[in-house]
Amino acid sequence: MSTKARKDSIRKRLNIEEKYGWDRMSDSDEERKSHSSRVIIAIVLVIFVFGTYISKLYQLQVSEHEYYLVKAEDNRIKIRPIQAFRGLILDRHGKTLAENYNTFDLIVKKERVNDIDLFYKNIQKLLKLSNEKMEIIKKQFKNRRLKDVVITENISLKEFSQISVDQHIVPELEITPVSKRIYNHPEALAHVVGYIAKLSESDIESGVIDIREGMTEVGKLGVEKFYQNLLVGKPGYERLETNAQGEVVRIIDKSDPERGLDIHLTIDLDLQIYAYEQMKDKAGSVIVMNPNNGDILAMVSAPGYDTNLFTKKLTTKDYKKLISRKDKPLINRSIAGLYPPGSTIKPFVGLIALDENIFTKTTSVFCGGKYKLKNHKRPFKCWKKEGHGDSDLAYSITQSCDVFFYRLAEVTGIDMLSTKLPKYGFGRKTYIDLYSESSGLMPDRDWKRKTKQLPWYPGETLNIGIGQGYMLTTPIQLAVATSILAGKGETFVPHLFLRSHNIITDQINNYNYDQNRISVPMELENLDVVNRAMWRVVNQSGVGTAAHLNKVKNIEIAGKTGTAQVYSLDKGKLGAKELQDHALFISFAPYENPEIVVSVIVENGGGGSSVAAPIARDIINKYFKQASEVAKK
Repeated sequence: MSTKARKDSIRKRLNIEEKYGWDRMSDSDEERKSHSSRVIIAIVLVIFVFGTYISKLYQLQVSEHEYYLVKAEDNRIKIRPIQAFRGLILDRHGKTLAENYNTFDLIVKKERVNDIDLFYKNIQKLLKLSNEKMEIIKKQFKNRRLKDVVITENISLKEFSQISVDQHIVPELEITPVSKRIYNHPEALAHVVGYIAKLSESDIESGVIDIREGMTEVGKLGVEKFYQNLLVGKPGYERLETNAQGEVVRIIDKSDPERGLDIHLTIDLDLQIYAYEQMKDKAGSVIVMNPNNGDILAMVSAPGYDTNLFTKKLTTKDYKKLISRKDKPLINRSIAGLYPPGSTIKPFVGLIALDENIFTKTTSVFCGGKYKLKNHKRPFKCWKKEGHGDSDLAYSITQSCDVFFYRLAEVTGIDMLSTKLPKYGFGRKTYIDLYSESSGLMPDRDWKRKTKQLPWYPGETLNIGIGQGYMLTTPIQLAVATSILAGKGETFVPHLFLRSHNIITDQINNYNYDQNRISVPMELENLDVVNRAMWRVVNQSGVGTAAHLNKVKNIEIAGKTGTAQVYSLDKGKLGAKELQDHALFISFAPYENPEIVVSVIVENGGGGSSVAAPIARDIINKYFKQASEVAKK
């Protein structure tokens, strides 16, 4: 190549480098600096990553070791509660009223269910559950306190084997052994013993029940509810090792549950059954109480119902049928039934008049069959149209003369009556060991002004004098009031608890009688007038309103009949039976040294002397026959 050609080539290359900004030669210092920067950045990144790793490793292995260990254990270890056996309920002689039997439930642990909608679909497909049953299951899932959801109760191993064939559809299912409650003589003892059923949100929020781990059932009524925390026991637990699928690999540790305490009641089972039989096909209450210690020997609310229905699969249809029954079996009439006391109030009104020196025992009132109140258009009638003639207090109690007590009430006045009658327990709770007791109603001026926005009228005081009008009482109140008369002003709070027994430690806790005494100051001479009159009611032939009764051999009974008119009901909606008066009878025996008090109320039964009194007489006879048989042994 010529010199000129070489120069043209060089010039051409220089023009191209200049056009595109190319360096004409490589700068080695710049390249070294660039390589050094990249190395430094890479080293910093490596140190940062390694430092972060070391820091996290230190956190996991040292500073927060225990936290992450627990988290890992939670994923591997499950705690499963073991249900405690519920304590038994027995009568005063050791006869079993409520006991347990072993069975199996098909359950699912909530934490094992990932897709709840898919679970519902599969479980319904596998077990062919009704929509009603599915709703029950869904409610259990929504209950935040329940960890186990019961799918099916009381299944046999054979039934579970059949389900296991297709269990892959719902692998979350488990079978678990459980203890179930069964009630002996459920109808006769329905309102005393009560029943247990599924734990509900209202139970949790009530603050009454001690909620314990694994608890699924609690007492709902009766003794089962009142002594729930004694009967339930203490649950145990199992520590289980599980795999990634939540399946149990092995049992690591186990703590046995502690059985609940057995509760012995004051109830005499034979007497309870006998009293319930006397109320067959009737509605009302019978209470048998020992006035010397407050023991309730029998407490019947009729009609009863089968409490075992509530421990099984009670359908909505069956429950609606039960609550819609006209005779209302779910109401505990003994403590919540409200009735006018009728003439059973007369001994107490008379005793107030004597103690307050308003009347003396010889004060006489003429009864011509009716009583005329000043400025009142209609006369107040006596049950005996022709009247009783001149009557003192004792005769008026014996014959149940209304006119005498109209006059006595008028002179005494509502202020005195509403102040003094509560000392016998009227208008107050007795605080028997059952929930849902009513306080009854002892009306006064303030009560009427607040509830009716009306003043108190004189005629209303006369009605109180014979146990009618606004006044309402419960059967248990009548039993306690009668016990005060029988005990000469001394008795005890009525109670069903006799003792508890821990069968593991053999520790026994007895009812504390000393802290539950009732004392009502009164003049014993005046009390003798009233009690003697009640003796004449049953024993003075031709005079006493219950003197027609066949006598109990060697036992003298004192009592008072009562007939309460059904004032407050809507007569337009009632039949002939429901318009009949309530029949009442209060009594104690033996007269000289009382051992028992019996109060009887038969709703719409008619006359107290013809309906309620014979029931009380037969129960007293049964009691003393039993006592005689025991004494012979």
